[in-house]
Amino acid sequence: MAWGMTRGILVFLGVLTLAVGCATKGFVREELQKSEGKVGEQLTQQQQAIVTVEKQVGAERERIGQATSRIDGIGVQVRVLEGTISETRETATQAKGTADQAMTRAQEVDNRLTRLWSNRQKRNLADTISVYFGFDKANLDDRAETALLDWTKQMKENPSLVVELEGYTDSSGPRDYNLGLSQRRVESVRRFLVEKGVDLSRIHFIGLGVAKEGNGSAEDRAKNRRVTVKLFTPQE
Repeated sequence: MAWGMTRGILVFLGVLTLAVGCATKGFVREELQKSEGKVGEQLTQQQQAIVTVEKQVGAERERIGQATSRIDGIGVQVRVLEGTISETRETATQAKGTADQAMTRAQEVDNRLTRLWSNRQKRNLADTISVYFGFDKANLDDRAETALLDWTKQMKENPSLVVELEGYTDSSGPRDYNLGLSQRRVESVRRFLVEKGVDLSRIHFIGLGVAKEGNGSAEDRAKNRRVTVKLFTPQE
């Protein structure tokens, strides 16, 4: 009886051991499955995070590429502007040089005119004639041209002689019109002298408009429609 009880106890312990062993394996397997699920979920989350980061990195690279392209474009524009500025500076320098030369020439002309005007006062009046014109006319008639031919001859034979022309009108018509008419009359005489060989630099001319003399009678008005021609010789 004792052996039978002992054998029963051993059998019970064996069964119990097998049951415990099976339970432990199932628990471990279940725990492993749970752990694998958690690990898989974590890996999935990490992969998703990696994909998100990669997208962000790609977007940043694209923005950097766009910014680089803009910077390159700005660099090209800067170089173009630098070239334009250089050309503009060079053009401005040339323009300044041209302006300086023009100013110098203008000053020389002004000085020459000043000398001529000053020397004008150092001449002696040699002779005076008047060339007359018809009413509202500025062209020379045959008589006027004949009178001027003698003066042309004298001036060509004596290079030191100079002539002054003063144009006038009568009091008929508006003041501005008469001023222009007196200038046209002076121009007719000047042009005739130049065409006959007198150097332009030896002719001083001005249109003065209405003559100061009286314009009461037709005879007075006819005398005022004239160009006064004055011949000057150098002062001794």
